[in-house]
Amino acid sequence: MLRGRSALARVCLCLVCLLGLPVAEPRSRDLLNQVRNLIKIAPQLKDSGCRLYTPTAEYYKQRCPRSSLRCFSEEIQVLVDEWRIADDAKIRPFGFKRGLGQLATEFNGTESGCLRCELLPEEEAKTFLRELERILQKRNSRSLSP
Repeated sequence: MLRGRSALARVCLCLVCLLGLPVAEPRSRDLLNQVRNLIKIAPQLKDSGCRLYTPTAEYYKQRCPRSSLRCFSEEIQVLVDEWRIADDAKIRPFGFKRGLGQLATEFNGTESGCLRCELLPEEEAKTFLRELERILQKRNSRSLSP
């Protein structure tokens, strides 16, 4: 027989599974909070004029979730490196590359017809971060799950 907290935790987990409630993963929520923090501090940093390959939320939803997240993973590192060089900022990528890479591995199947990151449109850092924020928001609400 189950007792105490472990019993309560199992009952709650079963209830969530039975009701089919969407539960945002902690890693995804953490990444979203980190992106929002970058959006807040971005205006204070010197803009080196860097442009980043930017998948859109529509591209992510319609065809290529895994390759979109991988592209964001690669490009976020480029952005942080650019800010470090231009502003001598002490910004750390907070595990973005690994976190986004892990989210990308959750999508199975082939993504034929997806463009390589380098073939996607280049956008300013502000637009890049807004698109990433939008994808993570929608992913958390499960409305973008393919």
